[in-house]
Amino acid sequence: MTRFGEDLLHVSKRSLRNLWQEYRIYEDRLKLKSWLLLRTLVIPSADILNIEVRPRFVMFDLLRGKSIAYTLLPMKIDFSDFHTNVAIHRKSGLIKHIRITPNNPAEFVEICRTIMGK
Repeated sequence: MTRFGEDLLHVSKRSLRNLWQEYRIYEDRLKLKSWLLLRTLVIPSADILNIEVRPRFVMFDLLRGKSIAYTLLPMKIDFSDFHTNVAIHRKSGLIKHIRITPNNPAEFVEICRTIMGK
């Protein structure tokens, strides 16, 4: 599954809740393949400020004390509004908040935290 020079750590299984999209974790980056955007987002591990598991109904994060940018303006690549999801906060880029729904959000976040800052 890996190509020359790429150390793949995790692949999230495709399912209806993530619109059959694929999310991969490498030792130095995340690759988020998006059918909706017709491209693959690549996020270097050094660009990740924070990553966490969030409950469904993203809009209720306002009531949970999160900012408007965190709650209403993230790029949602799949059905993250309706399922437990992963919130990615980036240091740079036009869109700093991204929401995705990997098949196992807690495991995805745990693996991502091991590569952050590398």
